[in-house]
Amino acid sequence: MKRSLEPCLALVACVAGSVAVALEPGASTRHPYSRPPQLAVLNIELTGDPGGPELAAGHEARLRMATAKLREELERSRLYQLVDNAPAQGLIDRLESEHRYLHDCNGCDLDVGRRLRADQVLVAWVNRVSGLILTLTYEIHDVATGRIIKRKSFDFRGDNDAAWRHAIGYMVRDLKEEACSLHDSLRPPRSRC
Repeated sequence: MKRSLEPCLALVACVAGSVAVALEPGASTRHPYSRPPQLAVLNIELTGDPGGPELAAGHEARLRMATAKLREELERSRLYQLVDNAPAQGLIDRLESEHRYLHDCNGCDLDVGRRLRADQVLVAWVNRVSGLILTLTYEIHDVATGRIIKRKSFDFRGDNDAAWRHAIGYMVRDLKEEACSLHDSLRPPRSRC
């Protein structure tokens, strides 16, 4: 019984055509593994029960510390290429004056991402239920589509610098483990995380 080579030749031509298109000058460089996504990280916000005016200054300092730690940990993780928010600071200031929270402003964070030419925007907030019970939540939004790519919450205990630092560290470790799980499922065993 003779087999036709036509289906095999068609498959080879299709694969060769796909490779040629992928290698064509100007082909998309936004393949998910070609480079880390450019990420704009907005300041962490505090929601819930602030605990009274006597805690306001401490919370402001803690929010600045937590945001700096988040940016530092994400930079160190190499999961993302962080963009500098300075070119959009005027827009950020205006949006903060117009909205109580940038994580809940009907996509105004995407305007910041577009201004910075970022692929994604991370918004994060700590919901303070009491001095003992807090939750760190983050969302990563795709600037092109407006979709939420990732969203997760982490409960933690203690409204103090050490607890906030620990929660931020745990969040970034979780992002890294998730990325490694995804990449490991696509890679051969020797090149896994």
